[in-house]
Amino acid sequence: MSQAIVESRTVAAPIDLRMAAAGVAALTVVVGISLAFAQETGEMLTRNTVRLSLFWYATAICLMMRLRLEDWRGTTALGRIARWCWTLGLVTFLVHLGVAFHFYHQWSHAHAFDHTREVSGIGEGIYISYLFTWLWAADVAWWWTSPVTYVGRTPWIGRALHPFMLFIVFNGMVIYESGPIRWVGLVMFAVLAVAWWQSRGRSRSAGQ
Repeated sequence: MSQAIVESRTVAAPIDLRMAAAGVAALTVVVGISLAFAQETGEMLTRNTVRLSLFWYATAICLMMRLRLEDWRGTTALGRIARWCWTLGLVTFLVHLGVAFHFYHQWSHAHAFDHTREVSGIGEGIYISYLFTWLWAADVAWWWTSPVTYVGRTPWIGRALHPFMLFIVFNGMVIYESGPIRWVGLVMFAVLAVAWWQSRGRSRSAGQ
């Protein structure tokens, strides 16, 4: 066994354990607070789980902008942390979907379709949400199961995936929301914009 593989596994084990524990702990706290202090349990669970998912999502995106080639392979601490944040965002989002379908839609696609039509005017928008979920899940699965091919994939996949996801998140947080969550969304996108601008600066410096 090569020294590089040994070093990679040495880095991976404690990081994987800590990140998994952090994900479980964060979700446990969010669910516990929602159950203990909310009068409308379903509403608070739905809102708080998606907020936690967006925290992991934004953290992952910021980290991704700093990753080098070896980081994307998951052989470094930064790369594994970014992949875990991306994964925990998805897992928490799936919990959010489960909670929403349980409390609001009684596990009925037809009800979710009608609700989407009431909110956005287009019931077919629910299929965009489904696509968002499946694409995120596919991306996470690919990164974990085959990081080498994930790194070597054609760039247009990432260039298409992330703008699409950001568009959905922006609509969900800013366009169709009001109050504090809208302002949080604007701050989040401002932070992402700054991180993106800084990543461009680092890329230009590296090129020079």
